[in-house]
Amino acid sequence: MSLHLLVIVMVLNSFYWPTLSNRNNGLNGAHLIFAVFHVLKALADDKFQTVSLHEYYSTFFNCKNPPFDVVIQKPNGSYSHFGTGPLWQSWLAKKLNFTYSYRYLIPNKTMIEKYGESTIELCLRLVADNEVDACGNGLIATPERKSANLDFSYFIWTELYSMIVPLPEEEPRLFAFVRPFQPTVWLLLFITIIAVVLSMSLFSKCFLISAKKNNSHQLDSKFSKQSTTLFNFASSYLVYVINIITNQGGNTPVIRFSFRILVGGWLLVATVLVNSYSGTVVSYLTVPKMKPPINTFEDLANSKDVGILIKEDLVIGIQILAAQSGVLKTLADQARRNPDQIFKDQSKLDARLATGRYAYSFVQTYCKFFIANQLKKDGICRFKMTDPLSFETGFWSIVFRKDNKITANINDAYIH
Repeated sequence: MSLHLLVIVMVLNSFYWPTLSNRNNGLNGAHLIFAVFHVLKALADDKFQTVSLHEYYSTFFNCKNPPFDVVIQKPNGSYSHFGTGPLWQSWLAKKLNFTYSYRYLIPNKTMIEKYGESTIELCLRLVADNEVDACGNGLIATPERKSANLDFSYFIWTELYSMIVPLPEEEPRLFAFVRPFQPTVWLLLFITIIAVVLSMSLFSKCFLISAKKNNSHQLDSKFSKQSTTLFNFASSYLVYVINIITNQGGNTPVIRFSFRILVGGWLLVATVLVNSYSGTVVSYLTVPKMKPPINTFEDLANSKDVGILIKEDLVIGIQILAAQSGVLKTLADQARRNPDQIFKDQSKLDARLATGRYAYSFVQTYCKFFIANQLKKDGICRFKMTDPLSFETGFWSIVFRKDNKITANINDAYIH
């Protein structure tokens, strides 16, 4: 699978900027080229890694930052750029009276080795090093980012976080026959069977001892054809009890009144249990039972089948990995034990998420886009979006160089 980084570099003609005293007059015809970062993932074999640019774009690809910024190359070699990014850029250009365009570059291996796979880190480094003037993709301002020679505009948009999780699978039906009763009921039933068998065996043994002392004629008629040890009594009565509980029927010599009370009580209990079980076991065997759904971080931490994916350069990923206690620390430890669940490359993360064995937390717009994309691709719905997470709302801003003149103009445009 080949991987390329598509960068739209922003160039700013500084001599167009108005002074702070003329801020309300817009940008007076300045020309901006916005920086928007994309990763393009070709769904092809390794033999296509060295094909030409035109051939590469003729394959299917997935943009890194959809649905906010999507870039597609047309057959004539030009690019189609759509999404929410061009919408607010167009609005801002009209608001502040400037023009903008895009320039496209494909960084080589040396550039990727220098800046790494993270497009967010690449964006921040290019702006901080004064190699570009701004990053058009929205980023969340953090104390660490603000201290890195960067300015953040007033936020462009705000959005809640949710999780993409696989739809619950059906539980295996191999042991469906035990579902009508809870484990506690089965345990109590097992204890009751043992107690009944032992009680019946002890009653019979005591009766046998009493009959021997009294030289009773019942001794020959009832026990002459069977062994009279306690073990043999228990074996015989165990078969009887199991026959009753499985609704097979059976008989046993009932002589004393106390013995009749014991056997009668067991028959009554067995009748209720058998009728209750047989009335519900059919539904458990025929109706599918789904595994518990995942809707919170706690549910995800308790799941044995679904793991977490973390993008370590996103704010939510940074905070999960930095957690020192609670469920977030549990999830972070799980990811650290499996380093292949921590990513910087969004396209690789998307490919892993599409396997249906992981959950990923990000903004709701992205969650809806990913789920709809997978539905269109597979023809069936395999994922769902959870309710909003108990996580602080994200505020996304444009990133500029420190102490530049444009940030104040951008902020005025947003506020007014």
